[in-house]
Amino acid sequence: MIRIGFYQGCCFQGQDAHMFETMKETFRRLDVDLGLLEETTCCGGNTIDEENRKLSYAINARNIALAEAQGLDMLISCNTCYMVIAKAKRALDTNKKLRDEINELLREEGLEYRGTNKIYHLLDFFRDVVGYERIKKAVRRPLKGWKVAAYYGCHVLYPKEIAIDNSDNPSSLQEILKALGAEVVDDFEGKDACCGYHAFFTDKSMTLKKLGRILGGVKKVGADIVATPCPLCFKSFDIYQTNMENPPNVPSSFLPEIMAYAFGIDKDKAGLSHHLIKVEKE
Repeated sequence: MIRIGFYQGCCFQGQDAHMFETMKETFRRLDVDLGLLEETTCCGGNTIDEENRKLSYAINARNIALAEAQGLDMLISCNTCYMVIAKAKRALDTNKKLRDEINELLREEGLEYRGTNKIYHLLDFFRDVVGYERIKKAVRRPLKGWKVAAYYGCHVLYPKEIAIDNSDNPSSLQEILKALGAEVVDDFEGKDACCGYHAFFTDKSMTLKKLGRILGGVKKVGADIVATPCPLCFKSFDIYQTNMENPPNVPSSFLPEIMAYAFGIDKDKAGLSHHLIKVEKE
């Protein structure tokens, strides 16, 4: 049994709590114990980082320290959370003065950032810890006949200093989808573009334009569905798509959902039946 500390962030609470339940069941099939890290806080996204970088580092040093206190490595499933926390870890690990200043703040809670654990995103955790063969062995319903577009999202490939895969030619998502038995499409217009999730709140029209390019590219190559390891990108595809004047009606999936379905879990429990753009493929 592999044990990992799971950073919940903001993505898997409230109306999205079912996504966390899907993740737990998916990971159980891979013999992974997803231990929820209690008392962690929102990573702050880019909002806090732009306003007060030291505060962003302190918030996320605390998040990492909570995992370190339990002797656990940390799994982060949101692309934006991964980018922000990975940037904080890199800064703390390479700047002793900063680390000492942040630890002075953490002492109020009896915490200390030591830099002793690893942080993973879904993709490098599946690649480097679980392994593609274990994923393949867990499959009970191969996605034979499924043409799946692989969309990474930008925050796990850039900046390159914290990227979890080759920024110019990534392969981990494709390998996971292949292990599920799918036919993978990784050459479509917009595959490297940002989904525009965060921009929606300040410039809705720009987000919808971005989505039109990406989902139009997916539709043009004849993919049945687009799969992404980022819950925010998934929300852009599934929710924001409905705001488009002429939505392409391209179904999408958060990666653990399509994995759960391939592992034999029914659509409802896998989360696929909760989508606004229905996943019709069987």
